[in-house]
Amino acid sequence: MKTTIKIERGDVIRLVLGVVAVAGVVTTAAVCPGLLKVVVDATRGSYPRTSLKRAIHRLDKKGWFLAIEEGRSIKIVLSKKGRAAWMEYEMGTRKIAKPRKWDQRWRLLIFDIPEAKKFLREKIRRVLQQWEFVRLQDSVWIYPYECSDILALLRTKYGVRSEALALTVDRFDNDRWLCREFSLEG
Repeated sequence: MKTTIKIERGDVIRLVLGVVAVAGVVTTAAVCPGLLKVVVDATRGSYPRTSLKRAIHRLDKKGWFLAIEEGRSIKIVLSKKGRAAWMEYEMGTRKIAKPRKWDQRWRLLIFDIPEAKKFLREKIRRVLQQWEFVRLQDSVWIYPYECSDILALLRTKYGVRSEALALTVDRFDNDRWLCREFSLEG
């Protein structure tokens, strides 16, 4: 008996972006058919070819891939737009790497987003909560580990470069409760 598995559209897109991001695919065929073979091989046939083909075609039309000629072959890599999208997908699935020993420095993100962009402000708050940042005030968030790439991604992805300020601080008054919150020795 054949079992059908419902595949979410985001799962297929995340998979295709991940394969290209990690592998930097090299092919001698036309861009999309060659990429399809690599993605099908990488998934060991666990996704239907038609779903993968549609996803690759959609992503190619959006400009998320770049085809770079290397001699007689073509290397397929993510464009800047594709890398940003892949990071966004990854934001929902990956955790920030936590070192064994805390460096005793706090990373703060302060943002001042106007009321006219309230939806954006709420979205950023949800993302920060998902990444386990702690809210100090409505628009002041803190995290104990290095996360500059995530902060840069948030500032770039949501276009709040001038409205967001990232700081690294050694100590501030009454930070013991935060040490307990993050299970740190401090």
